[in-house]
Amino acid sequence: MEANTSYHHYWGKTGEKESRACHLLPYHCLDVAAVGQRLLEQHQPIRRSLCRLTGLGEDELIRWTVFFLALHDIGKFATSFQQLRPDLAPNHQPTKGYSRHHDTLGYDIWKSRLKPRLQEQGVLPHRRRGQIPADYWMLAVTGHHGQPPELTEWLQIDHFTPADEQALLAFADDARQLLLPDALRFPDLTTDRMKAASWWLAGFAVLCDWIGSNADFFPYHPEPQSLDDYWNRALDQAEQAIAHSELIPATPSDRLGLEQLIPNTPNPQATPLQQKVNELTLADGPQLFILEDVTGAGKTEAALLLAHRLMSRGSANGIYFGLPTMATANAMYDRLGDSYRQLYGEASTPSLVLAHSARNLSTRFRQSLIPETQHPESSHHRDDPPPASTHCGQWLADHRKKALLAEIGVGTIDQALLGILPSRHQSLRLLGLLGKVLLVDEVHACDAYMQQLLCRLLTAQAMAGGSAILLSATLPQRQRQALINAFADGLQQPHPEPKQTAYPLLSHYNGEQIREYPLATRPSVRRRVVVECVHEIDAITAILKEVVANGECACWIRNSVADAREAWQQLKADHPEWQIELFHARFALDDRLNIEQQVVARFGPNSDEEARRGRLLIATQVVEQSLDLDFDRLISDLAPIDLLIQRAGRLHRHSRDPQGNRIDGDDRRGQPTLTLHTPEWTETPGSDWFKATFPRVAPIYPDHGQLWLGMKRLHERGGFAMPEDARGLIEGVYGNEAEPPEGLLAVSLGAEGDDKAAASFAIQNALNLPSGYSREDAWNWIDDAKTPTRLGEESTTVWLARWRERRLEPWCDEGDFRWQRSSLSLRSALISESIPNDEITQSAIDACLESLPAKGKWGVLLPLIEQSLGQWQGIVQDAKGDTSALYYNPETGLTTAREQQAMEDKE
Repeated sequence: MEANTSYHHYWGKTGEKESRACHLLPYHCLDVAAVGQRLLEQHQPIRRSLCRLTGLGEDELIRWTVFFLALHDIGKFATSFQQLRPDLAPNHQPTKGYSRHHDTLGYDIWKSRLKPRLQEQGVLPHRRRGQIPADYWMLAVTGHHGQPPELTEWLQIDHFTPADEQALLAFADDARQLLLPDALRFPDLTTDRMKAASWWLAGFAVLCDWIGSNADFFPYHPEPQSLDDYWNRALDQAEQAIAHSELIPATPSDRLGLEQLIPNTPNPQATPLQQKVNELTLADGPQLFILEDVTGAGKTEAALLLAHRLMSRGSANGIYFGLPTMATANAMYDRLGDSYRQLYGEASTPSLVLAHSARNLSTRFRQSLIPETQHPESSHHRDDPPPASTHCGQWLADHRKKALLAEIGVGTIDQALLGILPSRHQSLRLLGLLGKVLLVDEVHACDAYMQQLLCRLLTAQAMAGGSAILLSATLPQRQRQALINAFADGLQQPHPEPKQTAYPLLSHYNGEQIREYPLATRPSVRRRVVVECVHEIDAITAILKEVVANGECACWIRNSVADAREAWQQLKADHPEWQIELFHARFALDDRLNIEQQVVARFGPNSDEEARRGRLLIATQVVEQSLDLDFDRLISDLAPIDLLIQRAGRLHRHSRDPQGNRIDGDDRRGQPTLTLHTPEWTETPGSDWFKATFPRVAPIYPDHGQLWLGMKRLHERGGFAMPEDARGLIEGVYGNEAEPPEGLLAVSLGAEGDDKAAASFAIQNALNLPSGYSREDAWNWIDDAKTPTRLGEESTTVWLARWRERRLEPWCDEGDFRWQRSSLSLRSALISESIPNDEITQSAIDACLESLPAKGKWGVLLPLIEQSLGQWQGIVQDAKGDTSALYYNPETGLTTAREQQAMEDKE
């Protein structure tokens, strides 16, 4: 191979515009190919999984992956791309402007010139019609900027000159001689298999392009050199870059015991669930486990023990832990921080990464970060995405995507669900799950939309040879069946039918059959909760008077922010001497975190008599799952039965004496009582039975028939016993035999129709994995900030800014990440843009926007002017174009003009 051929005149990477520094295109292509070779050689889980997906042996997989990676940027041979830097471009006449991105140009030139060339050379098979398996490999590598190339008619004639085409073909010929043995033909693979594998091959291409674009390890090389010589250099550089990236998985430890997962508990005793996961006979292939048990049964530790068993036998190398909220993810991250290293050998340095949009607010996570190398900015055309080094460098520092590549990732389930949605870099998320155990908590909390997405994710996990562990309090039988079916679909196996109705229950699908294990329950978590129903606010006030008089603490969970705020205001007005706190989701993040800390201090596991005495909390669903709280009395507005069971878990959660101090042994506060605030009970409710009492909540829990069914069962029993009543309560409301009363039938049918529509919308949104990595079924690929992992009213991030001393400042006064801590989420219908007060200068607004995350691209800046002590006002335009005011008070949160007026009228 000559050192000065036609393809050495093309640049692939450049420095600043005023600099003539560049990296020749053939060298960048080989850099990425070298990363692919070294990574496949060293990363056994990825290598093994890609072999499973493609059906190739290890040697064949490495050879063909490396060859296709060397072709990933052939679209840059187009003169239209080269003219982005005319001072560096070959001496060609300018062609049509750079109207097509080089990934699309690369796939176009493959179809029209390179594929026929390889077919003539006998490397690829001929096919008169349709796409061949190699086409999907090429779609995967040319789609290395995080989305598939556009599917177009052949447009390369407008972008490539004949000289460009000859240079490209010469490079492809030399790369083939360098990377493929003589006479090696493309393996006999089915198109369907390559379509499925292309999603993970695309993620691998993204990862290799990121590493291969790091100028610290692949310095710019502008001088011609033979491909043979440069290839050896690239392999050495790839070795160093991969070592620096810490992508090679750590070695699992030989054993893991309960005492290592709970280091601060001497001689911990295994629960029946934990004992069972250590006794299970595991299969060799992908497996699904569903763990249903009561709160306090040690589901998390059982799941980790089970995941480690899979890891120690070589069936997995890490875990992604998906949780329902950021708060639960934070708690799990802190919980695992003390023990996750026990999953790996003593000499290993595994990564534990937190994955959600507010992870920077975790001090522990910030302290765990290793400073990353800063890469020089690369110039790029304003209509072209940033070069891979800048974009992917930024991506790696972004917790939400990096977490799936770490050995242990903890985050919201949304971060994994983005892997099966048309979101930029979704393929990299799928790649991050290769060889991981997907562990999902609180599965029962998924609505119809998220349930369908989770099913699609389980199908993908099984396709790739991965296992999954699902945790739940209780699951309706049909939901459990749907999850098992989805996993079986990924294995192309018949749907097994679970039979057991026992509770607690461990279900194990080993890829061929399902085994179900009824479990015992520890005496310490067995209990009966008395349920009493009240219908008037005065009755609730009387209960709270009794609580305060007895020196106890209580929480009233309301189902809407407006209802919580209204109850708090009325109680404060009627009883100014009471110690009452308000907690909901419509506070600026800084205020919400401060309130959360206070709530945990007063009602958490370490609270004592002094902290709890006479304290009352009015809250929304924010206390339902995320926090470890313990109340002496609990009041809840009527909600779905599974949520009521969950809320009751905050009642007498820890053993205490009558004064509220923690003790060993049984709780001594008497019979736990859950007070339900409900409509009047009737056997023949009308259609407005629930709505008349809770007008604001009717759209939040739209199936009023299910609410009635749940109340009916609690009304008949006078409470419930756990775990004996759990399955009956759930199936009695959500089971196939559950029928709402005639008066609520139309309402329930409407809600059921909405659920079916939501599930259909999820199917429509989710990627069709068998169709392959292309835009054929999903044309619009969007940023993950706009990709819907949850359905509901669209929300907008609002950044609160105070107008003080002639400038706008973040609402949060001090500390790091002040803008992030000054944000909250608001229904998009209420705000489309802000309308600054005449007092606020445009220059102040412009300066503020420059300092916002992404310069405010994904939200709305809300300038606030102080109206009175603690009360701030901003003017906005809503989605209909109407102008209105929003108010913020650190004691009550954000209110609309209507809500504010209602509050003032009650004063």
